[in-house]
Amino acid sequence: MNNLDGLAHYALDQVDRLRRAQERLEQASAEGRSPDGLVVARTGAGGMLRDLRIDESALRSGADRLSHAVTAAITAAQAAYNEQAEDIMGGEMGMRPSEGSEFDRGIARIDELTEQLEDLTRRMDR
Repeated sequence: MNNLDGLAHYALDQVDRLRRAQERLEQASAEGRSPDGLVVARTGAGGMLRDLRIDESALRSGADRLSHAVTAAITAAQAAYNEQAEDIMGGEMGMRPSEGSEFDRGIARIDELTEQLEDLTRRMDR
């Protein structure tokens, strides 16, 4: 029974860590600027654009130049958010998504442990 308690505690702890990471990721945002600093973008989870500020002088620079500035600001904001997300996941889960297979194996192991725990709980309820 002690082994089952340890497994349950571990699985619940991992699920709680994932929940905290998810909450932090949803609340996080990052800012990026165009090279000339006239366009500022703020993005959040999933690359969602949360805010875009364009200096009036950028509006007079022409459509093509403005388009490049907006794209650069959004791209910079998304890159900054990705760095922040890496830090959040690294802090909560002890590994960063950019570490690839280690992170994927860790998530797969959490899923496996959760399924085992649910199966054991069902058997105990019978």
